Parts: sequence; structure tokens; C-alpha cells
Amino acid sequence: MSPAPSTRFIDKDELRALSRRRPLRAALAIVRQWAVMIAAGAGAVWWGHWYGYLPAIVVIATRQHALAVLMHDGAHRSLFANRKVNDLVSDLLLAFPLFVSTSLYRRHHLDHHRYLNTERDPDLDAKALTHTSKDWVRLFAGDVTGVNLLKTVDTLDQFSLLPVLRGDRTVARAMGRGRRNLFLAYIVVLAAVLTLTGGWLVYLLLWIVPSLTALSMILRLRAVAEHVGCDPDGGIGGTRTVLAHPLERLLFSPCAINYHLAHHLYPTVPFYNLGLLHRRIMQNQEVRIRAHVSRSYLFGRASVLSHIARARQKRVAV
Repeated sequence: MSPAPSTRFIDKDELRALSRRRPLRAALAIVRQWAVMIAAGAGAVWWGHWYGYLPAIVVIATRQHALAVLMHDGAHRSLFANRKVNDLVSDLLLAFPLFVSTSLYRRHHLDHHRYLNTERDPDLDAKALTHTSKDWVRLFAGDVTGVNLLKTVDTLDQFSLLPVLRGDRTVARAMGRGRRNLFLAYIVVLAAVLTLTGGWLVYLLLWIVPSLTALSMILRLRAVAEHVGCDPDGGIGGTRTVLAHPLERLLFSPCAINYHLAHHLYPTVPFYNLGLLHRRIMQNQEVRIRAHVSRSYLFGRASVLSHIARARQKRVAV
């Protein structure tokens, strides 16, 4: 885990209280995401018109993103205190539906925390700061339309379970035989249910399509927002928090993932306490001075994209 200054901006007792896991809150968050997706999908099917599928695809993609964010908490073992329960729930209800593995993602993500913004950071995009506004538009459009599909799949390859379906023994060994067999059992049950119910087309349209289009764009934007244009260090200045308006939070930052600086400073704190943690650490003058805080993802001079554009101009000037 990355070195967290646990006694620098908040005392140990307060950190312990904020790090306390509340299983009911985690469970309700998981149920809420699935309930929204089921409702959106059922509404599109019931309506029966092709254009009814478009808003459903967007809604489902945002909730798939929420599943990924909650799986991120599972990777930090912040969902449930019991590690076996934490990993089992994270895999079956969050990771496996997205064809990823909690344990493989954990290994990848903890390296991101350890080596933030260095060459050893697996999430580092060295070219991102060179992109112009037109480049970002092109990339986001490519995500939404599926043009960037191969690049997206390649990006997820370090924790994707697709190689398991191809018989890749390296990935299977990395995740463990038990987890591999559990994933294969999940696939068999899913295929059986879809076959018996005739649901393959609906699954393709309302699960696979959202994950390969709108979800890809959302994940790219959030990845950009978290670290691109920030300081090349793992401290306060290395991570960005986005205090976006409610609609942007709904679309791009579910489950308080927008409070990303708070998370990097204190990775043991579950998602439902990150807002409180953010307000607490911002009382510290050093944090207020050095923290990168944007007011929007996309719009205005205080947005993430505007901040990245200014950082790019400074880099070019140097």
C-alpha cells in the first residue's frame, strides 16, 4: 500500500473511526446499482422501441462503472471486514459481471498506489498531457462508438478474465485455481440462464454494448481526472479531487470516487466516508494550498480538462 500520512492531517482515533467498515451500507450500495440496472433494462425491453435502448445503455454503463468503483473498494478490502466474504461478494456481484478479477485488480491497483505517477505506475499515461482538446474529443468519441475497443481491452488485460476463457494458464495461476473455477462456474450458469430464457440478444444490447462504449468513455474520463496534469509525486499534489455538480457525479463519479485525493492519502477509508474525510483534511492549510481541486469534469475554467490544458501549455512553454 502507498505510504499514507495517517497522523499528519488526521489523528489515529478519527482515522480508525472513518475506516470502520459498515457491511449494511456496502450491501445496500451493491443492491442499489443492480436495482437501477434491472429497472433501466426492463423499461427498455417493455417499451420495445429501439430508441428506448439508448438511455438504458447510458444508465446501465454508469451503474457498471459504479460496480467497478465498489470492486475497487473490494480490492482495498473496504467492503466487509471478513476477507473471504469481501472477496467473494466483490467477485460474484461486482468483478465477474465485468469480466475482471478482484485479486488481479488488487495486485495491479496496489502498484498504482505504491508508485503513483512514476514510471512503475501501471496506470501512468505518459502521453495524456500532450493531448489537445481535439485529441480528447476524438478519444472520447472513439470510446462511445466502440472504435477504441481493442485499445480498451488491451488496457484491462492486466486484470481481465477474458484470457481465462481462452485457456490462458498464466492468468489462471495468478488468480488461483479456486477463483478460476468459480469464474468458470459463473460463466456456465450465466450461459445456461441466457439460453433457457432466450436472453442472449438482450444481454448483448444491455450489458455488453454499454460496457464496450459508454463505460469505456466514463472510465477514460475518470482516469484522466484523477492524475493527469497533477504533480509527478505520490503526495498531496499527485491526485485530483473533483467537486462536480450532481449530474456529473451521477454520470462520472459514483460512490464518492471523485474524492480521490482523500482516498490516496487514506486508502483504508470506505467510499461512504470519503466526503467527510475530504472536508476534514481540507481544514489543513497545507492540503488546501497543494491540493488539486476541480469544480467540474468537462465545463468551465475550473474543470479538469481546463486544468489539464493549462498544465499542457506550461509544459510546452518550458
